[in-house]
Amino acid sequence: MKKTYLYLYAMIAGLTILSLASCDKPPEKIAEQSADQLHQEQTPFETTANEIAKEYADNPVAADNKFKDATFNVSGIIADTSKNFIKEPFVSLEGGTEPGKEPQFAFQQSEKDQAAELQPGQSIRLQCIGQGNISEIPMAGECKILE
Repeated sequence: MKKTYLYLYAMIAGLTILSLASCDKPPEKIAEQSADQLHQEQTPFETTANEIAKEYADNPVAADNKFKDATFNVSGIIADTSKNFIKEPFVSLEGGTEPGKEPQFAFQQSEKDQAAELQPGQSIRLQCIGQGNISEIPMAGECKILE
């Protein structure tokens, strides 16, 4: 019985040490590093906001299989700029099949200053990681501005 408790305490201590060792970076740096690694690990494919919107309108399951968790380059015209519920900037690109359902693209922390300067009507090219169809709106995050 004592050996079981000793083993359990050793496991808890080990896990605690591992978790503390991984906390030497602020959470936003860890998230940014993870996004950069995802961008680098996958070869991005080219698409447009119109193509994304059409594919999600035609078949959301097939579109999720293609875009969700994938790294891709997307180009389009900015329809709107805004902030999400956690105050991060994002853009909606023209191409939605219904008003208010335009594909949305949120930015990496390092892109916030550049994102604040974007204007509706401006052409843009981004590299993003797909997040899927959320509330019938195609979404992507961790975007970097390419052009």
